[in-house]
Amino acid sequence: MPSSITRGLIFGATLFGGLLAGVTANRTLVQLPAWERVGLISWANFTRAENFGLGPIFYPAIGLAALLFTVAAAISARFDRSAGPSRRFPLYSAALLALVWAAITRFVLVPTMSFVSAGKTPAELQQQFITVTRWSGVNDTLHVLTFGLTLWGFAELFSHAQPDNPTLP
Repeated sequence: MPSSITRGLIFGATLFGGLLAGVTANRTLVQLPAWERVGLISWANFTRAENFGLGPIFYPAIGLAALLFTVAAAISARFDRSAGPSRRFPLYSAALLALVWAAITRFVLVPTMSFVSAGKTPAELQQQFITVTRWSGVNDTLHVLTFGLTLWGFAELFSHAQPDNPTLP
């Protein structure tokens, strides 16, 4: 059976990875198409408003928790003797994808969203919207795949678990 640390980390990765996948799937499937229909000025206003209140805390907290739990679960599984190499594969893959989506978020999406300001021309807003739409689609797909791999890793480690004190027949 995986150690309690590995179990806790995998649980955290699954929980926060699921939250992140849900939030980002909603953005790609519902919000961005709606903003495209409503218009760029409305999208820019919403984006600026979203950067106040809980937005700058909520989204980074979920993303950072998902990233840290996913990478930590893979590292913990690596050193957990009860987790065989074939059972670690989905966790290693999830950690790799998590690092990729974290890089996309940090180096593409955050800078683009940070510079949506009131002084932008419609052409500049259009370019920013296209960048956000394209990269969000890639990033959100990676979030969902990471969550799926984390679920697979969760199932792999727990399906082969033996009870600590098996009862004798």
